[in-house]
Amino acid sequence: MYGELEESEYDRPGEIDDDIKIMVRLMTIREKIGQMTQLNQDLILTKDGELNTTAVEYYAKNYHVGSYLNQLSSNGVNYNHTAYASILNNIQQISLSVSNDTFKIPIIYGLDHIHGAHYIANSTLFPQGINMAATFNPQLVYEAASITAMETRAAGVHWTFAPVLDIPMNKQWPRVFENFGEDPYLSSVLGKAAIHGYQGKYKTDRSKVAACMKHFIAYGDPWSGQDRDSTVISDRTIYDYLVPNFQTAIDSGVATAMEAYIDINGEPVVASSKYLQQLLRDEMKFKGMLVTDWAEIQHLYTTHKVASSHKEAVRLAIHSTSIDMSMVPSDTTFFDSLVALVEEGLISEQRIDESAERLLQLKKDLGLLDVDNEGWKVESTLLQQVVDSEQKNGRQQTSIDAARQSITLLKNNDNILPFNNNNNNGNNNNGNSSNSQPIKSILVIGPSANDLSHPSGAWTIQWQGATVDRWHGSVEDDQFYSQGVTILEGIRQSASPDIQVRYIEGFDIDGNNTSMDEVLDVIKDYDVVVAAIGEHVYTEVPGNIHDTRLPAGQIKSIEMIAESGKPIVTILVEGRPRILESIVDHSSAILQAYLPGPWGGQAIGEILFGLVNPSGRLPYTYPKHAGDLMLNYWHPVNDVWDPLYEFGHGLSYSKFAYGNISIVNKTDNGDNGIISQGDVKYPILSATQPRTITIPVTNQGPFDGYETVMMYIQQPYRRLTPPAKLLKGFHKVFLESGSTHIVKFDVTADMFAYTGIDNIPHGTIDPGLVHVLVHDRKLELQLLD
Repeated sequence: MYGELEESEYDRPGEIDDDIKIMVRLMTIREKIGQMTQLNQDLILTKDGELNTTAVEYYAKNYHVGSYLNQLSSNGVNYNHTAYASILNNIQQISLSVSNDTFKIPIIYGLDHIHGAHYIANSTLFPQGINMAATFNPQLVYEAASITAMETRAAGVHWTFAPVLDIPMNKQWPRVFENFGEDPYLSSVLGKAAIHGYQGKYKTDRSKVAACMKHFIAYGDPWSGQDRDSTVISDRTIYDYLVPNFQTAIDSGVATAMEAYIDINGEPVVASSKYLQQLLRDEMKFKGMLVTDWAEIQHLYTTHKVASSHKEAVRLAIHSTSIDMSMVPSDTTFFDSLVALVEEGLISEQRIDESAERLLQLKKDLGLLDVDNEGWKVESTLLQQVVDSEQKNGRQQTSIDAARQSITLLKNNDNILPFNNNNNNGNNNNGNSSNSQPIKSILVIGPSANDLSHPSGAWTIQWQGATVDRWHGSVEDDQFYSQGVTILEGIRQSASPDIQVRYIEGFDIDGNNTSMDEVLDVIKDYDVVVAAIGEHVYTEVPGNIHDTRLPAGQIKSIEMIAESGKPIVTILVEGRPRILESIVDHSSAILQAYLPGPWGGQAIGEILFGLVNPSGRLPYTYPKHAGDLMLNYWHPVNDVWDPLYEFGHGLSYSKFAYGNISIVNKTDNGDNGIISQGDVKYPILSATQPRTITIPVTNQGPFDGYETVMMYIQQPYRRLTPPAKLLKGFHKVFLESGSTHIVKFDVTADMFAYTGIDNIPHGTIDPGLVHVLVHDRKLELQLLD
């Protein structure tokens, strides 16, 4: 169990309060539509980032704007918590003072805080979502979200557009790194942890914010791999693999949701009654507030080409769906069009009231309607003191721990890792070390070794992150990275003083030769080469690629180094699995770092030298071939399956041995619920006979460490081709060397439910033989109706 509350204690959206209904009934149409309008901050800021009070007055008086979004910065430097809160308080006070509205209603401000409160200077940055998934540790996800909520609220911001719950089925997609991996169950568990961390008791706890599950739905499966391209997918796949984590988020009380940019089988989600009314509201029972993604209603006209004008786009979206707020974001076309549509009788006032009620209920729940006591700012000063206090070191430690537990050891030939090191200070897992020869000299190369932007990725400081080449504009990163640790620095910190560590870049992130001659000239003088390679910083459309292989120059450079005969340890700093080609064979060891944040270098250094035992597991399937973009471990059992590394793969410096699976619960008759099939007897599994199983796990290695114990289910035969297997449980346990832990899982019949021939979601359970798999152990059960 993670978190501080029992499940029933977490707040969640519910029915609309009577006072909110009365408010909406008394408001004008324009006031209500204003609440549905969200504008970008650049409409009310000057070019140098100062607040344009005249613009704030204009939009408040004429458009009753209910929300603004996006980062606040001045000449590339983001504001800190105090400055943020001051600007937002000014927006609130101006809006309320000039408004002639029936009620004084503050705006709600939203930020894409994807891996920490990264739009606000001096906040805690965490590893990206894919790293958090690789930890398989919901407690760390909960803690990171709790810290992010507090640091967000300290800036006067009440709403974060997170967590990201897409299932990245296509590995070429440039938003793989923002999510919790390809598995529906893993994403469900971690999404729930994040939501509880962000929200908690958000209706009374003013250190919490509203979370936003996104992007609903099927965004992570573009047919081409390009961001925002069409998705071609069956309803069965949507229900069985894409709905579960969003359903868990709803059941966990997520306050808001964001729809997806895409069209599904030609139907834009933003105008889809099927997905945003029937599925989200009627079937999944979501009662919270629904916002569009960036300009998505306008895209019905400009991009999707299903509306012949902006006005028609607004009519389609509002009439067909349950959208409550339009992220317009750069003009007032939504407001003007929707007012006209209501006046013309094409959109009913009742439809507008439904959205206005949900919006005002959200604001009430967050304390924003407490205007007399300035409920939008009463918490900011106290929280700012916490942000600036000594507790900052503890928050930073959570980020470091998440990086440590996410780094995934993919390959370790001849136990080259950990490097034999005299700098253990008693922390090397009971003083044990590797059996490898002592390392006296290390040559560090690669563009990601001495760069803090690459491990941090996008959504850092600004949308596309911060990079040395500043390809997207001038961005000042000192405000965030002054205390970060590069991979090079992490290696030097963890190495003993007698180990020589030298850095030569060799090649840049695009694979261009910058100093390979120097590398090849000195390589003979070093015992091992550590190469930090990977991807440029990106997200969304700017991150689109047409070839999933790493840049040819990176691959060629590793080949040239391999010709020296020196062992190579490759560190992958990448947001999605890039095809490695010959790098796999040329590397003695491979560490998948993903995007571990500005403190990732410390974690990597500690792992290389055995100060930390690696425990990360792949949260996605790593393809071997450039054409295998859609490899997911839960593929239909008859599909060709040739990955480089499978979901869940990850090595340790210890050996963990698994005992036999045992069934611990008996039937009401005291027996073990056995059924005979010929000469073979199987334990029964049914709706009335769930099972609890246990399995002992022993650390037989010399290192203390974490082990993630995963339980899969498998059905060899059923009416529709079954998936190869499905994750249905996991526990991450810490085992000292020589110790044993008994891990327990519940197994239920509904774990085998799927969407059958009749297309009833999760409505089919086929009786027959089923398997429960834990590591290399298998338990056979007889599943009954």
